[in-house]
Amino acid sequence: MQHQTIYINLIHYPLYVLGPNKRVGVWFDGCSLGCAGCISVHTWQQKEKNKSSVAKIVEEVSQYDTQRVTVSGGEPFEQPEALLALLQALRDKGFNDILVYSGYEFAYLQEHFGEILKYIDALIDGRFEQNQESKEVYRGSANQTLYVLNEALQPLYEEFRVSTKRELQIVDTNQQLYVLGIPKITDSKELLNGTI
Repeated sequence: MQHQTIYINLIHYPLYVLGPNKRVGVWFDGCSLGCAGCISVHTWQQKEKNKSSVAKIVEEVSQYDTQRVTVSGGEPFEQPEALLALLQALRDKGFNDILVYSGYEFAYLQEHFGEILKYIDALIDGRFEQNQESKEVYRGSANQTLYVLNEALQPLYEEFRVSTKRELQIVDTNQQLYVLGIPKITDSKELLNGTI
């Protein structure tokens, strides 16, 4: 399964803004949901230059000094075989805090991707809705929900859930500037318009 093709837009370490504690961030390439106001429009199309293998991605993610990873995108569940292979391999490497963001709702994921959910410790579900501002740092809009699937991590994620200190990371990777994290809706409009 590690020879499975996977499209990844970005891997970044250290990531401090999408999940508790220091983590590796992995952004999938490709998303058909097309949420209005999405800050990650650059991840919507799968690009041939971002084609890789699960084995290569696992090798890169595993080199960092953390056992925590956040998977976002794009939409990870639109590459289900690759997502499953990646999560299984990361679990085998000792990753014990796997947080996944998905635009699909939890009930849909349970029905269609139950096997994948077995490898996820925490999930934030739901499409981004630009007219539903949220004060919580973990979600872009108020309709999104945090599910802690690993009981042992409940206290850690409860602290993360109630945090209101919203931060962004700006990184320059491969001659591209990325804004990592979840901006306030007003800030994301300015970012998309290039006025920030």
